[in-house]
Amino acid sequence: MARAGITYYDVSKAAEAIKIQNQEPTVDRVREHLGTGSKSTIAPLLKRWRSDNGEVVDVSGLPNDLVEVVKALHERVQQMADQRIAQSRDEFKASNDQLRKELTEARNSIAQLTDRQQDLNAQLSQITEAKALQSKSLEDVRIKLATAEAQRDEALSRTAELKESVAELKQENKDIRDHFEHYQQRTAEDRQQEREQFHVVNQGLKDQIQDLQHRLIQAESSASELIDTNAHLQRQTHELEQANAMNKSTLDRQVVDIENLEHRLNDASAKSREQQHKSEQLADNIAALTSQKADADKQVAVLSQALEATKTDLIVSQNRVEALSDENRLILQEKAVIQGQFKQLQDSLSR
Repeated sequence: MARAGITYYDVSKAAEAIKIQNQEPTVDRVREHLGTGSKSTIAPLLKRWRSDNGEVVDVSGLPNDLVEVVKALHERVQQMADQRIAQSRDEFKASNDQLRKELTEARNSIAQLTDRQQDLNAQLSQITEAKALQSKSLEDVRIKLATAEAQRDEALSRTAELKESVAELKQENKDIRDHFEHYQQRTAEDRQQEREQFHVVNQGLKDQIQDLQHRLIQAESSASELIDTNAHLQRQTHELEQANAMNKSTLDRQVVDIENLEHRLNDASAKSREQQHKSEQLADNIAALTSQKADADKQVAVLSQALEATKTDLIVSQNRVEALSDENRLILQEKAVIQGQFKQLQDSLSR
């Protein structure tokens, strides 16, 4: 595609320079001499130069105004087609690059969000397992606490029974003493015998009282230990409940993070769909440009038919028609290239 600014004057100067070097001016030589331009732009201008320099059959039989009008119209149509094709290519390339960039960013964002969601799911699984273990440990502590409370109640019950037994023994001792005082009035032998019996019984009772007191002290010590154990278990239960509350709060925050990541993932998907919609709109624009180009081709064809009808005996008219046909083929080729590029873009977007 030629850069904007290639004119008939440039081509004619280049052809004359090549002619001075005793070489035949061709499209390739003119393009090489200018250093720019496309064959589809240079070819009709070179033919025009040949026509102006008498290298083709004289067109004196054709009105000059008509020839000039047709030439100017053809040149204008050609320039408009070239500009539209160049603009379409630039827009297509820019849009394609932007779409590819945005698609890459969207895919990277989706991959990052997927990885983050997997990490959060793994963390959620770990927290759930830890919570289950803590719940199990808490349940074990509760069972131990219930067992300790049962043991404490049993110890308290045994302590009460022992206290009742001690009270009964004291009452019995008192009764014995009363009975002993009652029988002091008896004879000396009876008193001596009673004293000996009382001594034996009293010693046994003292031993029983000492044993009961010892057992009472042990029971009170066990009860104190059980109370301390109960308080310790209650503290552990409170700590576990606080840890469980903290884990629940952390779990709630992570659930909120997961929901936020899901919203971001949905936004990225919506953005991807929007980019696809833009691509479809771009395809519609290319189709519209193709239709406009087809209309321009039809206008060129109509003008070519009119020119051929008025120049049936002139070789210049045939060359002009051939030049227009060549241009049409080049445009169709470029159109096929653009359609191929658009199809490749659609294939890449669909992947």
